Amino acid sequence: MIENSQEQDNHLTKQRPKVGIGVLVVKDGKVLLGKRKALNGAGTWSPPGGHLEFGESWEMCAARETLEEAGISIKNLKFFTSTNDIRLDKGTHYTTIWILAEYAAGEVCNREPEKCEGWDWFVWEQMPRPLFQPTETIVRQGYHPLSVCHDKLVRDKLPEIIESHGDVAITHVADTGEYRDRLRAKLIEEVREYIESGETEELADIIEVIHSLTALDGTHREQLQLIQTKKHDERGGFEKRIVLDQTR
Repeated sequence: MIENSQEQDNHLTKQRPKVGIGVLVVKDGKVLLGKRKALNGAGTWSPPGGHLEFGESWEMCAARETLEEAGISIKNLKFFTSTNDIRLDKGTHYTTIWILAEYAAGEVCNREPEKCEGWDWFVWEQMPRPLFQPTETIVRQGYHPLSVCHDKLVRDKLPEIIESHGDVAITHVADTGEYRDRLRAKLIEEVREYIESGETEELADIIEVIHSLTALDGTHREQLQLIQTKKHDERGGFEKRIVLDQTR
C-alpha cells in the first residue's frame, strides 16, 4: 500500500495543470450552453471552450473555440474570472480562464456532434443541470455574466427603483468607517460630474452629500447653515468675483 501511494504521489507531482478557456456568450439576456459527450464531463452542460493553444491569446482561443464548436462569431471579449478545478479522483486539474463575450453573427449549429449533443440559449438562473464542474464553480461562487458592478454609495430609494424596473439590486449596509469613506468618494464624484456637466442638478447632489457628511459628524443642517452665515458675515461670499493675484 505504501509503495502504491508513493507511486501515485510521484505521478501527481510530475503532472501539470491544463489551461482551458470557457466562453460565456451572451445574447438577449441568455447564455449559450451545450450538453457534453466528451469523456471528461459527459452528460453535463457547459459553454463553448477548450484548451489554450501555444502562442494563443485568451481572446483568440475564445473566438476560435466558439466558432469551431457552435458556428458563431463573438464580439466585445473581456476577462470575466478564473477557476481552479482539481479532481484527483478523475486525475484532472484544470485552470479555466473565463471570457465574457457578446454574440456577433452566425447561426448556432453543432459543429462537433461527436463531442456535444447540441447547443441552446438559457437564462442564467434557469440553466439545465448537471453543470460541467468549472461552470458549476463560477455559479457556486456567485458570479453572473449579466451583473454590472457599481461598488458605490447610492441614494436610499435607488434599489427600490431598480427593482421596480424588473432588475435585481444587490446591496449591503456600510458600517460607520466605510460610510464615511464612501461619502467622501461620493463628494468627489459629484463635484467632478458638476464640473463636467455644469448642471444645477449636480449641485443638489453635492449638497445632499455634504448634509450626510455633517450629519455623520453630529452637525445638523441648521447648524451648518449658521456656520456658513457666520463665515459669510466675517469674510464675505464670492458675489464680487474677486480674484487674488498676488500678495506683497
